[in-house]
Amino acid sequence: MLIKQKGIIIKTVDYGESDKIITILNEHGAKVPLMVRRAKKSKSGLQANTQLFVYGLFIYSKWKGMGTLSSVDVIEQNYHLRLDIYESSFASLCAETIDRSLEADEVSKYSYDLLHFVLDKIKNGVSAQLMSVVVLLKCMNRFGFNATFDKCVVTGNDDQSQLIAYSFKFDGAISQGVKYQDSHAMLLSNKTLYLLDVLQKLPINQMSSLSIHDDVVDEMSELMILLYKEYVGMYFKSQKLINQLHRLDNLS
Repeated sequence: MLIKQKGIIIKTVDYGESDKIITILNEHGAKVPLMVRRAKKSKSGLQANTQLFVYGLFIYSKWKGMGTLSSVDVIEQNYHLRLDIYESSFASLCAETIDRSLEADEVSKYSYDLLHFVLDKIKNGVSAQLMSVVVLLKCMNRFGFNATFDKCVVTGNDDQSQLIAYSFKFDGAISQGVKYQDSHAMLLSNKTLYLLDVLQKLPINQMSSLSIHDDVVDEMSELMILLYKEYVGMYFKSQKLINQLHRLDNLS
């Protein structure tokens, strides 16, 4: 059976000397693994057209098990992400999070819309690190946890100007007055906590303009990655490169 579907490549794995396996998130929100024969030796464009983040019309045959890719009509290469290692690492974090949030046979149109949204924003100049924060926020409930950013979880005080840290002991933001109850709480600006709350609650179709200072984005990103580590035990493959880039920034 020959199938035609639009989709975005979210994962690539080399297979043998010349083949590779790609996973596309199709337009319906389902993950589709595909074998790409002679991808690394192909002169027909399959090598370039089966890279991570490629968005296109995928034509493949499938009977039982994994399908085999025949061709790709590329709509958007997202080539800019292969030119900037910093942007690429956070875009990879987006793809990895969405990939791991979906079971093999699950269908989630929202997941496809979310990935399409963040790649489009990155293409138009929005920070890939900020977009990774959005993805991590929007996927939290898929991993079975949530986080409170809009009030002190100890006192219930919803004056966000008083919030100064995130407590893993109490599972949420805490205010200055109760900081002594958790000496290991992660100190954050109240602006960081406020914007995390806004991005968590705001639907992606209402995020028309996104511009946040790099220092705040760094704080948000650090906290979100730590939340996944503490609550889900999840370590991202792309995180190793991100950590190396941060160390280089600190040395420069």
